[in-house]
Amino acid sequence: MKRIPRTRGREISPAPCNHFLPVSKAVEAVLAVAAVSVVFHPAVTDGIFPSLLSVDCYFLGPAVHFAHEVMRVDKEQMGKFIGACRRELGLTQQRLAEQLHVTNKAVSKWERGLSYPDVTLMEPLASALGLRVEELMACRRQAAGQGEEDPVKNLLTISSSSLRRERRRSWGLVAGILTFVLIIGLLVGYNLLYVTETRQGSIVLKETVNGTNYLYMEEKGHLLQLQCGKNVDFDAIALDDGYCPLIYEVELRWNRLTYKGIVTNCTTDGTIILGSPMDEDPYWEQTVLFGSTVLYATDDYYPDPYAEPAGRGFLCDFYVKEAGERPSASPTLLFVEDCIDGTVADVDGDGENEAVIRTRWQEKPYPVYDYVDGKIMNTWPDTVPEEIQQMLVPFWER
Repeated sequence: MKRIPRTRGREISPAPCNHFLPVSKAVEAVLAVAAVSVVFHPAVTDGIFPSLLSVDCYFLGPAVHFAHEVMRVDKEQMGKFIGACRRELGLTQQRLAEQLHVTNKAVSKWERGLSYPDVTLMEPLASALGLRVEELMACRRQAAGQGEEDPVKNLLTISSSSLRRERRRSWGLVAGILTFVLIIGLLVGYNLLYVTETRQGSIVLKETVNGTNYLYMEEKGHLLQLQCGKNVDFDAIALDDGYCPLIYEVELRWNRLTYKGIVTNCTTDGTIILGSPMDEDPYWEQTVLFGSTVLYATDDYYPDPYAEPAGRGFLCDFYVKEAGERPSASPTLLFVEDCIDGTVADVDGDGENEAVIRTRWQEKPYPVYDYVDGKIMNTWPDTVPEEIQQMLVPFWER
């Protein structure tokens, strides 16, 4: 059996001036096609290389770079071809490695597509597998009777295929990274935009719109419109105990931009919010309301903490009491706290007065209180007549 001397070649890469590089006949042909002037010399290092290439500095850079690109053969394709040819011959990786004077680990890496065979091993490897160098580089056997294939063309074809595959992999990686960044951005944006919390507070309003139940809670000068989830007993929710608002523990998620959200749970233990007492009697006006003569007034003004600009707004409490000599001692018919203003007027044009409040919530600015079937009922129209709106403009807005 013919023994092949152990070699340790180097991959072709751009090199400095007057550098000697080991090459195979296929690469020599590539450089010839590249119109590079080549000069062959006999081997001078123990017969290791079949030939050495000396190239002038002016031509070396582009030529070697071209050869380097051509040699970018698909590792996986060549590895599978080497493995298939080895098995056809009944050779083990160890046996093939011994013939080439390399380790069986090197052969294993070739066949798994982890590395290329050294350039100086192309001819011995092709011989050991019963192939021509052109067939090994093309990663396919040539049909019997078929003329010799152009090795340069084969190398260019394989290199182009490998380059396209690498580009697809690169684009796939870029797309994956962009998708990951997008998902992270959406998650961060969602967490910034939506608030999920459990809070305690009063329910300002409950209403049903087109068959959907909503609860309203205050949020820093706004009203949160909260759709009731399936676990919320809408009919069992009372706004107050007949006079003072009830405190609820509410689990909700809402949008910071739209002030809309959903309630998943709403419970109360009967705790109430006490209203603030009057320090002194306000100015009472007398009128007919709720089917009788009453006194009404606004009282207990204090700075609105959510007014814009700060310090330019106030809130107060609105009272309706039975007429009497001492209003402070008279029964209270209606009490609305923390509003901007309140008045009495015929809102719906039925000839009967209603109490109209201007709230601090732009989402529901004008609740109306009317006397229906012996009870005081409130509604929340989207707006009220312009003349009534003017009656509810406080002095600091004029």
